[in-house]
Amino acid sequence: MRDPLAATTDGYWLNDAVHRAYLIRDALRQLDFFDASLGAKTGLVTLDFAGKPLPGAQELITTTRLTHSYGLAQIAGRRDGAGIIDRGMADLWHRHRDKGYGGYAWAVDQAGVTDGVKLAYGHVFVLLAAATAKQAGHPEADRLLADVSEIIDRHYWDKDAGLLRDEFTQDWQAFSTYRGMNANMHGVEAMLTAYEATGEALYLSRARSILDFFVGRIAPAENWRLPEHYTQDWQVDRVYEGNPMFRPAGSTPGHSFEIARTLAANVGSFGACRYGCANRCAPLDRASAGGCLACRAWRSCLYAGG
Repeated sequence: MRDPLAATTDGYWLNDAVHRAYLIRDALRQLDFFDASLGAKTGLVTLDFAGKPLPGAQELITTTRLTHSYGLAQIAGRRDGAGIIDRGMADLWHRHRDKGYGGYAWAVDQAGVTDGVKLAYGHVFVLLAAATAKQAGHPEADRLLADVSEIIDRHYWDKDAGLLRDEFTQDWQAFSTYRGMNANMHGVEAMLTAYEATGEALYLSRARSILDFFVGRIAPAENWRLPEHYTQDWQVDRVYEGNPMFRPAGSTPGHSFEIARTLAANVGSFGACRYGCANRCAPLDRASAGGCLACRAWRSCLYAGG
């Protein structure tokens, strides 16, 4: 950013007009680039750095994230001239959705399902895409939202733990005892969006339950560095090491930022601190030095014991 930041009336740099204009320009640039994600005949494709389609199956994460991103853009006033939202919603319902066993397959190609594994990570992104599409006024959003919500409730939500289970085979057999923060963190994002789209309190209470565990219980015990991996009974798994890209050992700092963002962006939904802090929703860079641990460590007056 070459232009210097201007003074703001409240002193909050995120409200700076120069900074916000830069963000808008960059978002529009990326949307223009990813318009090419619409497949030539069907589907959505991933792109190389030159904007050319890459070979390979269409993964659920591609379909859902594109649908969500273009839904947000449309809400903000940038029309989806490429038709990404319509294509994504059609692919989720007609190609990823498993008509036999229910749920949403991880990867598909023109011939059908190439990877039928059922991941909580993928399903919460279906919820996110459906909720954003509803807010963008898509006519098929309600049926997708209802379907994926029922699947999450039936297979992924662990009522006793108040958290999401992780992974199943195509016919809903658990193939591991792995539990992780990543799917739950994105679950918070999706559930808060679904709450905004529908006003249904269940989504909000489940998001709060997940945050209670990770921010209220685990973070203070781990000196605010959130472990990524857990055992079946939700004990920290300090020896787990999975795919180095998606499940590296230890902690993933970016996921802590993402959890902090959900807290910061949704203070109005949660209301007053659940742990006795007298402060209420202080702006992130001006939070009280006192109050609960969340006020001091997360700069938000929502969660943390003490």
